[in-house]
Amino acid sequence: MTTIVAIQGENFAVVCSDSRISDIEESGHIAQITTLREGSSKVAVNGKYLLGAAGDLRAINILHHAFNPPTPTNLKNKKLDEFMTVKFIPALRECFESQGYAVPESHEDKRHIAEQDSTVIVVVNGTIYVVDGDYSWYSDANGLHVLGTGSAYAIGALQAMLGNKKIKTSYQAKTMALKALAIAARNDPHTGAPFHTYVQEQK
Repeated sequence: MTTIVAIQGENFAVVCSDSRISDIEESGHIAQITTLREGSSKVAVNGKYLLGAAGDLRAINILHHAFNPPTPTNLKNKKLDEFMTVKFIPALRECFESQGYAVPESHEDKRHIAEQDSTVIVVVNGTIYVVDGDYSWYSDANGLHVLGTGSAYAIGALQAMLGNKKIKTSYQAKTMALKALAIAARNDPHTGAPFHTYVQEQK
């Protein structure tokens, strides 16, 4: 499974991810635990994007090797939101579906269901977006985004460390994110080192 921590700064974004893959049986028991090999990560550097996923490993494979996202210009705020809605999301959905990664059409309802089984984190122009399985997106007002099985531990750790302080530098954000991942790894059997860190500055 996965834990991904992303922190939004004033003009930067930091993303940290773990490296553990868990094979879960139908009974809920862990059948096998795997650590991604060196050079592999749950976050892809794809053109001007950082792209990660919590859920199916298939989504991560596609984001790394099959997805060709639309090229963003130096958009911000509402213009960037519009770009995500009108350009990026349709391209992501088209790619997932062309790769066979989508919920199949219902036999009762012939309309196609716009769903997939992962939560995707997108960083573009130093701005964090979280894309749910139905292709809706959001950005959290507090700037703290945590995905995956260890998310409850990681977000609790982040909020305890942050308190009433404001994150001012990418170094501070990286330090906090790595501590939060380490705490998640100690408590969640589906989260484990090594951890990977990425920083994207806003243009």
